[in-house]
Amino acid sequence: MKCKNCGEEIESKLLYCPKCGESIQLVPEYDVLEEELLSKVVEDKNKSKEKFATGVYKTTGSDKTSNSHKKVVAPKEAILSKRSCVLLITFLLIISIGGTCLIAAYANKHSYDNLMNSAIKAEEGSQYAKALGYYEEAYNIKTDSYEAIYGLGRMYFKVKEYKNAVEYLTIALNYEPDNKTIYSYLLQSYVALKDYDSIHTLADNAPNEEIYSMISSYFVSAPTFSDEGGEYDTSLTIYLKANNGDQIFYTTNGKNPVTSGKLYSDGITLKEGTTEIKAVSVNSEGYYSDVASETYVIEYAELSTPAVSPEAGTYTELQYISIAVPDNATAYYTWDGSDPAENGIEYTEPFPIISGDSVLSVVIIDANGNQSPLYRGEYHY
Repeated sequence: MKCKNCGEEIESKLLYCPKCGESIQLVPEYDVLEEELLSKVVEDKNKSKEKFATGVYKTTGSDKTSNSHKKVVAPKEAILSKRSCVLLITFLLIISIGGTCLIAAYANKHSYDNLMNSAIKAEEGSQYAKALGYYEEAYNIKTDSYEAIYGLGRMYFKVKEYKNAVEYLTIALNYEPDNKTIYSYLLQSYVALKDYDSIHTLADNAPNEEIYSMISSYFVSAPTFSDEGGEYDTSLTIYLKANNGDQIFYTTNGKNPVTSGKLYSDGITLKEGTTEIKAVSVNSEGYYSDVASETYVIEYAELSTPAVSPEAGTYTELQYISIAVPDNATAYYTWDGSDPAENGIEYTEPFPIISGDSVLSVVIIDANGNQSPLYRGEYHY
């Protein structure tokens, strides 16, 4: 290849003419981009006013220059990378420490003791739903905690979830079987649920007389009857009695006294026939007893014709008339033949016959209003 300026023969590897120092004509196989890049390098070299001893720029020298440039840049990148790593590690440490502190704070706040203290404080402030939440969380930590179980029972009662209240209060009762306050909550819950059978069961399992007496105030004894049911030949007056001054409602037509009863105030008079009395007691708090009932069958005894002595007839001496009167009955008589049931004289003791011809009429009426056949006899004295 020849120099364009002086025509000197130039080796293919040289970039400058060794004779005049002019840049050489690039070989045809270089593309335009490579030629521009090489021209740029030459211009940069000329601007720097550096003088080459040989006037030759070798490729190997260019590589070294490029490598030295890379060596300068590389440490800066390394320094930035190290700083980034330090910052990242520091950031992660801060997050880790902060997270640990948050976890520790959360764990402390939600510890069993702290939850129980929060529950009690909320309960004292009548924040029952809030207290319930604390007790539930504490119970989940210690499922065998009596305080948490009893607290749940109380709070469920306070928020009127009576079924749940009964569940936890019953468990609490296993821990303290003679705790009267637990019984009080349980009894009120049963009443709210109208579960009177459970109240009776609770009474059957009462640990002592004091607890039994407490429970018994929640169920009412059924009324008692003055006479047992059965067959009678006379009218009856049945008297009912309740404990503790409880009211009594009753029916005599077979209906339920709780819904259809009449308030009892005095004796119930029964006459001939069959009558079923149903009665129930109710205390001042509105709790009803079991329904008690008795059936009475009354058939009045038939009265016979009055027995009068002496019998009708003629007498020459003064006679006294006696009448046999059954128990719970009264005899009436007249001498003029009129009806003694309407205007007769009540017999109380023997009476004399009257002079002349007379018709003695006698009738007996028992306590039930039954009337005997009429006795008539003609007396002559």
